[in-house]
Amino acid sequence: MTERGKQTVVQVFASAGWGGGEQYVYDLAERLQREGYGVQLVSRESEVIRRKTASLGCPLVQFPLRSRFGLRSILKMKRLIESVEADIVHTHQFKDTFIALFARALSDRKPKVILTRHLVRPAKRNFLYSYLYRRTDRIVFVSELARRVFLSSSPKIAARSVTVIHNSIPPCRLQTGGVVLRQRYGIPPDTVVVAYAGRLHPEKGVEVLLDAAALLKSEDFVLLVAGQGEPVYEQRLRDRAKALGLDGKVVFTGFLDDVPQFMRQVDIGVVPTVGQEAFGLTVLEFMQAGRAVITTDNGAQPEFVASGTDGILIPPSDAEALAAALRGLIRNRELRELLGAAARKKAEEALSYEHFFREITAVYRDRS
Repeated sequence: MTERGKQTVVQVFASAGWGGGEQYVYDLAERLQREGYGVQLVSRESEVIRRKTASLGCPLVQFPLRSRFGLRSILKMKRLIESVEADIVHTHQFKDTFIALFARALSDRKPKVILTRHLVRPAKRNFLYSYLYRRTDRIVFVSELARRVFLSSSPKIAARSVTVIHNSIPPCRLQTGGVVLRQRYGIPPDTVVVAYAGRLHPEKGVEVLLDAAALLKSEDFVLLVAGQGEPVYEQRLRDRAKALGLDGKVVFTGFLDDVPQFMRQVDIGVVPTVGQEAFGLTVLEFMQAGRAVITTDNGAQPEFVASGTDGILIPPSDAEALAAALRGLIRNRELRELLGAAARKKAEEALSYEHFFREITAVYRDRS
């Protein structure tokens, strides 16, 4: 416990890169510190994590974390648990959970081990994973979909060990100044700005979005595709846009430093994912920005988007359905504004970071 009587939490980053899962850990660590919790960060060797977390002001140690049986990592975790007097070890993938459990077994100190599951996959059912399910104090799923798919393989796990806490993001802090999108890209005042923001990868459905845009050439809109991916795939998308005759309709912006500011300057957000999203934080970011958002219905999105009320849900990989949804919003400013206002209200209330933080810290404090 800290001087303020709060728990000390060890947060373990799941990868050496930086994505939504790492941002989840960063945001949670920042808020825990502000509320008086002790926070210790653990990651694999990673310069990007070292750089990104430097501003947090909480200690970071880096372990190998290569194998669930890695003795070096297990012993380092044991010593860390004891030196910081950890009350909680919060992991974000199974490999690290094994390391935490084995370290706890070797230590006189017995912190709770909590795993947040960020993927949509059935549970494994072998002896080793049965051990993990029995020993992990709580598995937190970021959506009901993730929980349901995990349990579909009938793993041996107690019902009390499983809970769902929807993801959230803290209210964004807008930077002053910055780029004015319409000026930068020469977009007329009355032209509708449609936007995709995120990683450029086949599972994200950008190709479907380009196909939909090709069906809307007569409409007054510009599509901004913001983000990066593998160079070969990025070029494939650019070639596809050119082949579809979308010159002047589609702009690839590349990487953006200030995504919240970008989202607040567009009219419509599109998240056309073809893979199953365990939650889909980009949808929530558009909602938080007060933008009308169109997204697919094959992941957890139906759990927090009410189609026609605070967003629009469409089937995945359906360019015609996406084009129809876009056409309706491009032509109807009032509908865009109504959906955007309702989306922001939901993001600020039912999906607020305050709500998420109360729920996750209640799991930390739970003694059952």
